[in-house]
Amino acid sequence: MDSFQRAIRNHLHFIVVLCALLVVMTWPTIVYVFNKQVFWLPIDSGDIWIEFWSAWYGKLILAGKADPLFTEQSFYPQGLSLAYHNFSLPHVLIFGALQGILPASNAYNLTYLLITIATTAAAYIYLQYLFNDKWTALFGSVIVGFSGYVVGRPMHPGVAFLATVPLSCYFLHRGFAEMRWTFIAMSGILVGATAFISLYIFVCLLIIVGAYFLYFAISQWKVRRFWLMVAAMIAVAGFSGWLRAYPMLSDETDLGGILDKTGGRETENDLLQFFINYENPFFNRLITNRVTSSIVLLPDPGRWNTSYLGYVPLLLIGLGLIRKNYRRRMMPWLLLLMPFFLLRLGSVLTINGQVIDSVVLPKYALDRLAPVVFEAFYSTDHFQIGVLLPLAVLSCYGLLEFLDRFPMRRRGGVVLLLIALLAAEYYRSPPGGHIVLEEELAFLDWLAGESDEPVRLINLPMNRGNSKQYLFYQTLSGYPQVEGLATRTPPSAYDYIKANPILNAWHRSEGLICTEENRDNYLAAVGQLRDDGFSHLVLHYSLLKPDTIEGSFSGLEPAYEDEFVAIYRLAILPEACQ
Repeated sequence: MDSFQRAIRNHLHFIVVLCALLVVMTWPTIVYVFNKQVFWLPIDSGDIWIEFWSAWYGKLILAGKADPLFTEQSFYPQGLSLAYHNFSLPHVLIFGALQGILPASNAYNLTYLLITIATTAAAYIYLQYLFNDKWTALFGSVIVGFSGYVVGRPMHPGVAFLATVPLSCYFLHRGFAEMRWTFIAMSGILVGATAFISLYIFVCLLIIVGAYFLYFAISQWKVRRFWLMVAAMIAVAGFSGWLRAYPMLSDETDLGGILDKTGGRETENDLLQFFINYENPFFNRLITNRVTSSIVLLPDPGRWNTSYLGYVPLLLIGLGLIRKNYRRRMMPWLLLLMPFFLLRLGSVLTINGQVIDSVVLPKYALDRLAPVVFEAFYSTDHFQIGVLLPLAVLSCYGLLEFLDRFPMRRRGGVVLLLIALLAAEYYRSPPGGHIVLEEELAFLDWLAGESDEPVRLINLPMNRGNSKQYLFYQTLSGYPQVEGLATRTPPSAYDYIKANPILNAWHRSEGLICTEENRDNYLAAVGQLRDDGFSHLVLHYSLLKPDTIEGSFSGLEPAYEDEFVAIYRLAILPEACQ
């Protein structure tokens, strides 16, 4: 107990700063961890519903009630391969467990904060080992844990859980430096487990681990024990990674169609995103100024920017490079940083929204060399995963050089001041959030009273954006539905929808009415839907493009209607042909 209390006192500065930054940098999330009266989420993004669905279905898998690689809950009755879907185990487990004691929205918000805490603490542990200075470690951990990539992705908690990156490096570093098998085993387990957190993190971590192998091989290449450790590490991490990769590689769906999510277009790859945090109030006013707005033309400013590096870290790195002794220590970390920096820029250089085709970057070659791996990084900001730790370490060297100018008793205050400046740079305007009203879910209560037959839904209108919302409704009701979504949805998942004339028209956002010319085909399509077990059609007024298909129900009386939805029993569709 005494040792625990001593540890708390020794690292009290970290705990206090972490709690303060957590409240400020994610505001107002902390409020809605405790407010159980409002269903509030930290960002209005449809991707958040995929995380709800993953946690719901993940619990079914862990309970032995669902197939981990295939589901008929979405794209019923054909079903959907989940080989490419990302179940981020930490999020599934934490979010699922918290829902046992908290409402779903409160549990989600708390999970988001816990992920930020875990990532920051993991970075602090490694940096404390590297520099043996708690104030330096505190500063570097803030760069990692409160970067835009971590706190700016509440809709993607799986890829924001970066704790295994610094922890894997910590155990690997100590394992090679001290030649201890225990640490090598811990590192291997963490690297392998990362494959079940996020494949983006897993790929970046493998590159980092490979760089560590090369670094230590320079001094230990003649040591037999070193190579045995490398082999053991590869075996442990490779086995776990293979368990995750094998279902994807053995899946019969079109790999190219799955990876080509954006038609070959890369996103989040502008060079200026490294240097302009346009979600920061100060930067936002600066770039929307009448003068500067004609100069800075960052594309699609409504999207998030998770790649901002910060001028405080960059200035400190420059300061550290001035000192010869630190420069020599910084070079390996600078060499580790550069590949991720270049990969984040995509296949060709883009500056201020202008694509410079003549400047071809390393990702262009890697996309062709290993498309299964690198084409999946269509949103290239995921390479920021590999930037953060080297950036933090390099900044810490510069911080040491800067602190040498101050007396020992003032160093803590100087670091706190620099953290305040860094937080001001990294700060992002509070998001509007998303509130779900009880009235929006009233239709599920009505459907629960339909006891004549099993409920299987056709949610309308069909499109990718709406499907994310339908996933959320499914987590509350459990009803199978004709359309769904996964992290990577194979094009073949839509075969059943395209084969049915009615569903195919709605999938193309076209209304379809029964006429004398199409009467037989229309009734046959309705008959197929009835035979396959569909019971209700739910037309959502409040989602995208309901007007495009609303005419399909002209003359039909809904069985239930409110300001958000109209529900039609499938059995009445033939009446449209009268």
